[in-house]
Parts: sequence; structure tokens; C-alpha cells
Amino acid sequence: MPGLKLGLDLGSTSITIYSENRGIVLSELSAVICDKYTMKPIVIGNNAKSMAEKLPDSMVCIYPIRGGIVYNYEVGSQLLRYYLNKVCAGRLLKPSVLMGVSSNVTELHKKTLFDLLTRAGAGSVCFIEEALAAAVGSGISLTEPRGTFICDIGGETTDCAVVTMGNIAVSRSVLVGGNQLNKQIAEYILREHNIEIGAFTADHIKRTVGTAIYRNDEIAVVAGGKNRDSGLPVLFEITSTELYWVLKSYNDQILGCIRSVLEATSPELVSDVAETGIILSGGSANLFGLDRFIEWNTGIRTVRAEDPENCAAKGLGRLLKNKRSLETNGYVYISPDDDYDDEQYE
Repeated sequence: MPGLKLGLDLGSTSITIYSENRGIVLSELSAVICDKYTMKPIVIGNNAKSMAEKLPDSMVCIYPIRGGIVYNYEVGSQLLRYYLNKVCAGRLLKPSVLMGVSSNVTELHKKTLFDLLTRAGAGSVCFIEEALAAAVGSGISLTEPRGTFICDIGGETTDCAVVTMGNIAVSRSVLVGGNQLNKQIAEYILREHNIEIGAFTADHIKRTVGTAIYRNDEIAVVAGGKNRDSGLPVLFEITSTELYWVLKSYNDQILGCIRSVLEATSPELVSDVAETGIILSGGSANLFGLDRFIEWNTGIRTVRAEDPENCAAKGLGRLLKNKRSLETNGYVYISPDDDYDDEQYE
């Protein structure tokens, strides 16, 4: 039985795996709770979510991959081995993996990811830009000579690119993502309200009242945290207007990345983008009003992709079925038996 063909969207906070002919077969948290002293895994994936903010001193929660860069090789290997075994249970042959990476990931980082994946059980690996996968997942044509703009907002990075004929014409990346927004919210509440909150509370606040534009009707959310001085639990209220100003600088950076790509794009492709519009993908594309904020400041119609969180994974799945398109554009699978040649990924 041939090895599975998998599309791997390994984000800073979540991992999604697409299996050819089966669709999305796994979507979980890319976190590992380990023993602090031995680094032996205790809990992997979604089960870590409810525990991450409530750990004893003897445990630590690790996100081994951030922005496509391996921050903890050993834990990352354990994480990937666990999920690949889960997806490929009962298969004798090793899977071939098509993995999306940020456009700012260097060849050295790709080599580290390659070693990590093959150590975890992959038979061969091919890397492709996350923005291209997201564009394909949004439904753009792999053959039509027509420019389409994709803005993929992940956990740690935002990738912006103009895509044409199944390849990237121009791309830029900025270190802004959902995790930075959460951190900024937590720092603001500590600074202005003297209350400490965890990452998951900050994420809940962002999803509930976070906004990139002024809301006509202001809304608020009540959340819980710890008073920094007394250490006692406390409830507090935060409004959408407050969140607008907290997140404004980050939204401006995303807008700046979009503008830099447009400035570097040929007039013909920019003309296409004016017609096809800007597509937003990634989990933070759901931030209220972000599409209107970008459209107002660029004059280009901006829309969210359908199912933006899984857009890149679905694109990887579509590309799995178009091996000829991958090879035509210079994307090849490399196995441990091959000589790893950086030029093959350029």
C-alpha cells in the first residue's frame, strides 16, 4: 500500500493535516506539556489547552514551532511523530509531506524542518509558501495568468503575496500575527487596569470585542484576571473602543505589508488585483472590520476567504492532487536518501 500524501499546515499555535482523498483529518493545538526537568511529554495537542494556564511548577507548556522556525527541536520531533503516527496508523510506508512555510523562512530553517519531519517519520518532504497554499485554498486558478492578492495572517507572521499561474510573483512577510495581538492585549490590561490575564483570556477578548475599525455600537466584555498588587481574583470590563486603539499599530503593520507588496508588483498584475481584490486568510482574518479597514485604506475590494482558518490546509490538499503544477513551478519532494540541495527549494 503506497504511503499517504499529506499536506501539513504547522502553525505557531495549531497544526492541521490534510490527507489526499480524505480531506482534513486532524486539527489540533501545536502544544506539548512536558515535565520541566526531564522534558518528557505529558500531554500533546488539544488536551493541553485547558491545562496550559494552570500548570504546576514541575510542568511547562511548549510551542516548539513559531513562525515556521524550530524553537525546540526535540519537543518538535515528538509533536510531529505523535501526529504523523496518529494520521498514518496501520500504514507500512512512510508518508510524503507537503508543508507550508512562511516566505521569510531561510534555507537553513527549511533544512532544520526537513530533518525534523524525516526524523518524525516522513518519507519525503516538499516545502511551499504558506501564502501560495492559502491562495490556492481560496479557490484561485493554478493556470490562469491573472494576479490575485492573498494576505495570510497566522499566529506569528503575516504573509502577503501576489499569485499568478500557481506561483508567487511578489511576496513580503511581517512579524505580526494573532499571538502578538493577544500579547498586546494582556500588556495593555496589566498597564491600564493593573490586572494580569493569561493568553487564552486575551484571545477570548480579541475574538469577542477586538476590532480594526470603530464600531457604530460599542460593545464590551467582562473577563477575569488577577490583581497584580493583591493577588486576588477580579472581574473587569473592556470595550471595543479600547481594543481598537490597542490593536491599531498591529493593523497598521499589516496594511504596510500589503502596500509594500503592491509597490513592488508590476502594473499589469496590480491592474488584475484591482479587479480580483485582496483575499484575507488565517485565523486572525476574522478580526472584526479588518477587511473594511484594508479596503478603505487601499481602495481595493477586500474579502475574507471561506473558512480562513483552514484555507492553507485546503490549498495544500488541492496541490497534492496537482503534482505536475508543483514540479512546473520548481517544487520537488526530497527524501533522506537524496542529497539535500538548497537550490532545489529556490
